[in-house]
Amino acid sequence: MPASSIDLGDKATQWQIFCGLCALQLLTWTLAPALGHRAPPLDVVEMMVWGREGVVATFKHPNGPGLVLEAMQQLFGSAMWLPYLVSQLAVVATFYCVFLLGRELLGSAHGLAGSLLLSGLLYTSLASPEFNHNMLQMPLWALLILALWRAVHSERLLWWVVLGVAGGLSLWAKYFSGLLLLTALGWLLWAERGCFRRSGPWLALLCSVLVASPQLYFLWSSDFLPLSYAHNRVVSADTWPNFLLAQMAAHSVLLAMAAATGLLRRGSTVAPITHPVTRRARFFLSWMGLVPVLLVVLLGQFGSIGLKDRWGIPMFCLSGLLLLVWLPGRLDVLALRRLSAIACVLLVLLPCVYTARIALIPSWRDKPTRGNYPQAIIANRFQSLYTQRTGGRPLRLVAGPIWEAGLIALPTEGASVVIDGSTLKSPWVSAEQLAAGALAVWPAAQEPNESLAQLMVARGVTTSDWGTEIFPWSPRPNAQQMAFAYAIIPAAGTRSGH
Repeated sequence: MPASSIDLGDKATQWQIFCGLCALQLLTWTLAPALGHRAPPLDVVEMMVWGREGVVATFKHPNGPGLVLEAMQQLFGSAMWLPYLVSQLAVVATFYCVFLLGRELLGSAHGLAGSLLLSGLLYTSLASPEFNHNMLQMPLWALLILALWRAVHSERLLWWVVLGVAGGLSLWAKYFSGLLLLTALGWLLWAERGCFRRSGPWLALLCSVLVASPQLYFLWSSDFLPLSYAHNRVVSADTWPNFLLAQMAAHSVLLAMAAATGLLRRGSTVAPITHPVTRRARFFLSWMGLVPVLLVVLLGQFGSIGLKDRWGIPMFCLSGLLLLVWLPGRLDVLALRRLSAIACVLLVLLPCVYTARIALIPSWRDKPTRGNYPQAIIANRFQSLYTQRTGGRPLRLVAGPIWEAGLIALPTEGASVVIDGSTLKSPWVSAEQLAAGALAVWPAAQEPNESLAQLMVARGVTTSDWGTEIFPWSPRPNAQQMAFAYAIIPAAGTRSGH
């Protein structure tokens, strides 16, 4: 059937297009990093290291993403493409919640358009292969917003339960989700105060506390260690104007899609697709889409803390719907057809660009990205080296920065990482395990960090015991060497040797 004869005003057709969008997103953005990367992104390595240990939280964040990846590996194996698929499932789940919300508030065509526009957002495209706390927040924020609207609008207890569960799970993704919970509470107090006379909000609160209780206990028992880490980390981050500029840049392709389809002009050139939009719905979308951004800006302005660009990942799941609700009367069948075609092209073009960039870096750059690290070669080399130097003992502990140590430990069955050589950062490592020996590793261009150096000195390892391994990654003669420094930390009662 010719594309021009497809009835995009039909709800069944719109649903089919949406399903096609999701299938293409899953396929192309899973294949692109799987084909281009020789090693996972940094955050994926971190999530997998923490997930392997099964901890509730770490010194940095809650461990929700790590546990998700570990569960998927237990179910489906340790294929390299699996974390990329998990990340795209998070994106598709976000699309689905946005589609449902847009369909209820603005109409089916607008729900589809709001989802299609998101395919041009940086965070659902070029940034999406790196599954981390921000990526897991995205579908949970979208689900919470959808559940909040349905809970208040339908007054069904089921949606209050979903709201509470989504709120609790969002804190397993990242404590930053507290901003969304404050935003939701603010909307209820401002616009829907009467609902507190019913049982729904209190049931949602109970469910949220129950789901989040392990995280709340961890924060209390660790003396709020992750919050201290977050405070120290953002002191040197960007200012709020730079944060907003970064978010505008992240929306550049989305806005170009809107311009190319005619959504930014004064009005539709043909009969627009209209749907009655209540002031209540318009206020809800604007509140939930903008207040979290405002709260972050206020933190940057008056809280004397820096802001990270990628904090915006979960905040802008409503960007497409907000554009449509602020620019009414612009969407027509022609615009929807153009938008569908552009989204399809982007979902093929951008993944190809992503893969080509990673694959071609060795030919034109002197410094590798993390995706160019030959993880399999590195891990096999250090596993063999450790076994040979220790008389056949299997590698069980790798101490060092989480990137270098994780690259080696993750392909090794039963191996754990001692992050930076610190048991404070790695509470899953016992004194008995350390007594059995470990491999210390760090970038050869740097000195070992303080904790790792102290660990080696305490076990009698001197600089004369250090070694270096170099791994080829580029045909360019002037390319920076990919060099790992290492040392064998001997078992208690034995002597180290290079």
